[in-house]
Amino acid sequence: MVVAGRLPPGVTSMVGYQSAPDPGGVHRGLPSSKLVFIVSRDDGVCTDGLPPNPVVLGGMHTEASTVLTPVAQAGVQLAVHPLASRAVFGLPTSDIVSSTFSGLDQLGSRAARLHQRMTETSDWSESFDLLHADLVAAWNPDLLPRPEIVRAWRLLERGWSVASTAREVGFSERRLQTLFRAEFGCSPRTVAQLMRFERATALIRRSIMDGAQGFLADVAARAGYADQPHLTREFRRFAGLAPTAWMREEGWLHGEFANVQAAEAVDGELSRA
Repeated sequence: MVVAGRLPPGVTSMVGYQSAPDPGGVHRGLPSSKLVFIVSRDDGVCTDGLPPNPVVLGGMHTEASTVLTPVAQAGVQLAVHPLASRAVFGLPTSDIVSSTFSGLDQLGSRAARLHQRMTETSDWSESFDLLHADLVAAWNPDLLPRPEIVRAWRLLERGWSVASTAREVGFSERRLQTLFRAEFGCSPRTVAQLMRFERATALIRRSIMDGAQGFLADVAARAGYADQPHLTREFRRFAGLAPTAWMREEGWLHGEFANVQAAEAVDGELSRA
C-alpha cells in the first residue's frame, strides 16, 4: 500500500493498492461511516459477485461486502466524508447506491474519464495527482450541508447521545432523524453505531500492532461499548462474524496488514468553517 501525502478537501484517506493474484482470495469489506471511492488502474474490483467494476462508489451501509481477488488488482481507494458528498460528487450520501457500487452509473462520463486516465498513469504519484486535481476541480463548498447537520455529526463523533445532540443543535429527535435520513440515508443512531464500530476496528488494529494480548475488553470500553459481549454483538451485526474470527480471516493475528482497510487514515479537510 502507498498512502498519499496530501489530500483533496472532503477526503479522509487516499491509498494506492496493488494485490497479488489469488484465485481464492476473498476480502470482507466492512461497513463504514465514510464513502468508498475506488478508481482502478486495471479492469476493476469484483464486489459481491458482480462483474469487474472500474470505478467503485459506495455510500454508507451496515452490512459487509465481499471483494474477490482472482487476478492481480491495482488502483487508488479514497475514503470520502459523507458531509462532503454533495461538494465532491454533486450527490447527497443518501443518493449513492451501495447495491451496485457502480461509479460509472452514478457519476457518468466523469468516472469513465477518470478511469481511462488512471490506466495511463505511470506511477503512484501521478495517480494521486490525477485524483487530487479532479476532486479539487469538482469541490463546491456551497453544497455542504446546513451547519446544524455538520455540528450534529461532529457531536456524534465525540460520543454524544442522539437526544443530547438534537437538543444541542436545536432540533427534536424526530426532526434530526428526518434530516439525517434525507442527507445520509441512515438515522443518527445508525451513524453513531457505525462510528463506534470504526473506533473499535481502529483500536483492534493498533492493539495488534503494539503486540497487546487479551485486549478486546479494553477495546470495548475505549470505543464506547457497555462491555465485550456488546462489542461482539455489534461486530457480528456489522461484520457478519465475531472480532476474533474477523482478525483471523484478515490475517491480523499473524501481524499481516494486506488489505486497503488496514491502512492508517489520514485526516483531510472538510471545510474551513
